[in-house]
Amino acid sequence: MRVVHCADVKPGHRPDGRVVLPLLDLPVNVPVNQTAILFVEHPANFTEGRHHHQSLHEIFYFLDAADYWVNGTLLHLQPGDVLVLEPNDVHGAVPVPHKVRLIVFHVPKVPGDKVDAPAGKLAAT
Repeated sequence: MRVVHCADVKPGHRPDGRVVLPLLDLPVNVPVNQTAILFVEHPANFTEGRHHHQSLHEIFYFLDAADYWVNGTLLHLQPGDVLVLEPNDVHGAVPVPHKVRLIVFHVPKVPGDKVDAPAGKLAAT
């Protein structure tokens, strides 16, 4: 797991006037023949069952503040933050009182890769 807080990233200024935030450079070390990009909207007070993925990296770009549970740690994420989940990172959304929009990248896209977490991996530490 890796968290990139947008507020901590130094912007790069291009000669043409654009500002670019280098949020992520991620070596995945697996063959990639297909990726997926999803727009996801969790309703207010949404709870997601804890799970992991066997092969894919899941990358979340948060458009709204959110709480997320990863490997027993509760993360408080802000708009613009990036959460990178590696294969086997147990994770799930934690309820917040507002909707949460995020862009999700699956690298590589692997249908059927989601595995529900065993009961012993559900409690936060």
